[in-house]
Amino acid sequence: MNTPPPLLIAAINARYSHASLGARYLLANMGDLRPQTDLVEFTQQQSAAEIGNAIVARHPTILALGVYIWNAGHVADLLPLLRRQLPDMVIVLGGPEIAEMDPPGPRPGLHPIQRIALAQGADLGGYSDFLLPGEADLAFAALCRDILSSSHPCSSVSIRGCLHPPLPPDLAAIQLPYDEYSSEDLSRRLLYVETSRGCAMRCDYCVSANDESVRFFPLPPLLTAFDKLLVRGARHFKFCDRSFNLNISRAVEVLAFFLERLPRFPGLVLHFEMLPDRFPTDLRDVLARFPPRSLQLEIGIQSFNSAVLDLIRRPQILDRAVENLRFLREQTHAYLHTDLIAGLPGETPESFAAGFNRLVALGPHEVQLGILKKLPGAPIDRHDAAFAMHYNPASPYNIRSTRDWPADHLLRTARFAHYWDAIVNSNRFLAAAPLLWQHASSIFDAFMTLADWMGARFPQEHGIPLPKLVEAVFEYLTQARHVPEATAAEALIRGYRHAGARDIPPALAPHLHGEPPPPTRGLPKPLRRQFLFWTWDSMNPAVDAVSADPDGT
Repeated sequence: MNTPPPLLIAAINARYSHASLGARYLLANMGDLRPQTDLVEFTQQQSAAEIGNAIVARHPTILALGVYIWNAGHVADLLPLLRRQLPDMVIVLGGPEIAEMDPPGPRPGLHPIQRIALAQGADLGGYSDFLLPGEADLAFAALCRDILSSSHPCSSVSIRGCLHPPLPPDLAAIQLPYDEYSSEDLSRRLLYVETSRGCAMRCDYCVSANDESVRFFPLPPLLTAFDKLLVRGARHFKFCDRSFNLNISRAVEVLAFFLERLPRFPGLVLHFEMLPDRFPTDLRDVLARFPPRSLQLEIGIQSFNSAVLDLIRRPQILDRAVENLRFLREQTHAYLHTDLIAGLPGETPESFAAGFNRLVALGPHEVQLGILKKLPGAPIDRHDAAFAMHYNPASPYNIRSTRDWPADHLLRTARFAHYWDAIVNSNRFLAAAPLLWQHASSIFDAFMTLADWMGARFPQEHGIPLPKLVEAVFEYLTQARHVPEATAAEALIRGYRHAGARDIPPALAPHLHGEPPPPTRGLPKPLRRQFLFWTWDSMNPAVDAVSADPDGT
């Protein structure tokens, strides 16, 4: 029986389809310690007890664990369990959630994750040995060598909470992590990659506001690594760069690299996050050459209120962003994911609704409505006093009320966001969604009415089975919107079947005429939602009318 290696890197991911890029960077850069190091991944769907038992069974000497907004509660539950069962194990915490944790001292400050633990009767300060805030690609291996040689001043496990802040590493000196993706990763999970670190923006709500500059990986070894991944079977690349199109020549070179290989590697899908107001001619030209189902672009608008953008230090030329979205929608095959944030300082419910309507009118395939969060280390707290910003003190640190946005309306907006994602963004209601706001003067107001109605029907909004959701939308369309029953049923069954469902919800059956369309078959799951968006226009002529109206009415 093989003895597990003494060094363990553990990742608790949001879901199985996400493979931890950060953990693989640590693994790839262990150097001479690589044979003594293992990587194990879990999901937040697993209990802390299950994760703890799996780690304890390996009995590591040193455990590295990344703490993120989605797993902070799990970590708070997990660490006391690990400390009780493996009291001599050295625990090293890294990740964004420890960005603000104070160095050890007589009266250490309380980080949000510590507050979670304290609420549960625990104190994380007594459960972790070292903190590695920032980029630990090289620093973790160096710390492990110090601990194993007992040369580090904080190597004694009796001394808890030693802060070990690394400097940002030279990206040219980092071993790329892509060989650490397994064959199963390449075939069944999102493949995270990056060509740069840092962000050109300095938005107050983002931890990247603290980045001094955008740093770039050397392109030749990066493209060689991407080529190797393609040969191994990788087909879905999600780029983590926060401003991929900052350096246009580099962006064009990377895009051209993949465009050239598309014929050899069918099914290739690329996802990039791009600045909304930076699409010069040479970038437009290469984007326009990508065929359908191959390119996804995430475009963060965040707000159409220029005063709000100035306040949060997000330099963005809105007219140019609007022009670029029109170009991308009309002259490329790119799938467009756009973002807005509710609750920003200075934003009002009215200005946000106007911005939402304006964005929807531009016709992006997806509008993601996020609720402002006070991320550890982000400078958004500088607005707390002036705008009476009140946040949830525990993860996910969401805004609860502001000077301009009452708490009850923010709760309604969060519910709006949930149902917009479940009904519109999911594309499980392709033909039915436009009926929800047909003839309304404001799409936002019309959908808010639906969200309020759903809130009264489903006190617990998460976990609603799809057939029950379909039946609820059918009832709303026919009773509140006075849509003819046959029209509503036909629209609902089209989206339901194209989402892959084979049955017919009982509420629809009496009103269907003819044979419903067959379920969508043969599409990989990551592409199914994307495919549905590309069939949106052909299935829903009403969408063209909505998109053509500059006022979103």
